Amino acid sequence: MVNVLKRMRNLQPLFKIRHGEGAAILPPPPSPQLTRLSLQYDRKQWNKSTRPARIFQKDHLPRLKYHNPALPIRVEQGPSRLQLTFESADQHALREMERTSLERSNDGEYRETWTEIEAKSQPVEETTASTSSSLASPATSIFTRSVELRLGPHQPGSIWKWFQNTTKCEDFPENPEENEQMERLNEFFVKAEEDRQRVKAGMDAIRKQKEDLKRAREAAERMANEA
Repeated sequence: MVNVLKRMRNLQPLFKIRHGEGAAILPPPPSPQLTRLSLQYDRKQWNKSTRPARIFQKDHLPRLKYHNPALPIRVEQGPSRLQLTFESADQHALREMERTSLERSNDGEYRETWTEIEAKSQPVEETTASTSSSLASPATSIFTRSVELRLGPHQPGSIWKWFQNTTKCEDFPENPEENEQMERLNEFFVKAEEDRQRVKAGMDAIRKQKEDLKRAREAAERMANEA
């Protein structure tokens, strides 16, 4: 029974990392691809200013990494900021990301800075129909740019909202069957805790009765000796 309870408890962390804010899937090509995520903040300080970044690291990033295992994520010591790097063969798509982001963030809440679009050459190998060898084709231009969000007064949920808007990621779809199973599991653990407390109360009562009986016997023996 103990092993069964242990296995059931192990399901809770898995459910929490599969679902919740941060559990999202990045868009596939030809959309611009997020190739790097870097979160920086003063990791030596534990105060109100670093709390949003810590929560974002603890809750959001593990879920994002779970659903996008190939995404490089780095958390470093430094000034509070979140930096995203994108790559695409379409310059217009990279340029459109900034325009859309600025349109949706025109309330001034998000202080973001976009870099200029840069090109980098990447050789592509193609197999020709006439030979069995692989020949390098002319370099294909891949364009890249980054955006940096300064983590000022943002709350963790606000940081995630900006991330979703910028990357166009989609929330991981809810699974009604999994939700139902987790609800039943939570109810089971609540009942198990109630049973544990009830058993503990019974054991405490028995222990108290034994102590009271022992004291009564000792008192009776003293009275008999005095007589």
